[in-house]
Order: sequence, then structure tokens, then C-alpha cells
Amino acid sequence: MPTAAKLVAAFAFAMLGFATCLVLREVMPESLRVGRMFEAAVLCGALSGWMISGRARRGSLAEAAATGLRSTSVGVLSALVLLAVGAMIKASLRGRYRGPMDAVLDVFERFVDYGSALLAVPVLGMLFFGGMLAGMVTEAAGRRWR
Repeated sequence: MPTAAKLVAAFAFAMLGFATCLVLREVMPESLRVGRMFEAAVLCGALSGWMISGRARRGSLAEAAATGLRSTSVGVLSALVLLAVGAMIKASLRGRYRGPMDAVLDVFERFVDYGSALLAVPVLGMLFFGGMLAGMVTEAAGRRWR
């Protein structure tokens, strides 16, 4: 059932995904450019915000910040998996793999490549502080509109 907290969480984490992609675009090397990075980040951010932070039990702001970090972590990991699988499917349709095991191994390689780009300090700062802020905004919305 939609609640104000879930809607605010979906919007806040979707915006966090979009803002993180803007920062990531500046620090990511040209060889790792991903076509659907913004869409994947916004979608996974909105879903993780709705399902994790929006459903969370209303407690203190510290708990809300921790829930925001958990939502951010799940959103980032799911976006990385989505991008890696999408790139693998695109490459497999072009006939770049000898067999299915090569395709599966390439998913893990791409996951690590894309994930290593997230280790830049501005990106980590955006994810850390933005996740805590989004969690606290969700908490405030959940308290305000019960």
C-alpha cells in the first residue's frame, strides 16, 4: 500500500541515484561509459527506497540514517548487477562469447569494473551523505504524514 513515506523514499533515492550518476560521469574513465547508467540508477534507487527505507519502522534519526545507507547499498548493488547483465546481453547478441560460461564470467568482470569506478572519493561521499540524508527525509515524511 502506498504511503507518504514510501513515495518520499522512492523520490529521494531516485534523485540520489541521478545525482550520483552526475558525479560519477565526471570521474569515470571513457572506457567504462555505460549507456543506460542514469536509468538504472534512478530505477534501482526508487525501488530500494520504496521497499527498504519507505517500509522501515519509524524510530530515531540515527536509525533512519542507517536505513538510508542500507537502501543506498542495495540500490547501488542492484544497479551494478543490472548494468553488468545488460552489457552482457548486448555483447551476446553481437556474438562475442564462445559459450554461456564466457558470458557469465563477463558479468562478474563488468560488475567489478563498474564497481571500481564507484571508489572515487566524490562518489563515495555522495552515496554516504546522500543516503543518510534521504533516509532522514523519509523518516521525517513518515512522522509527518502517518
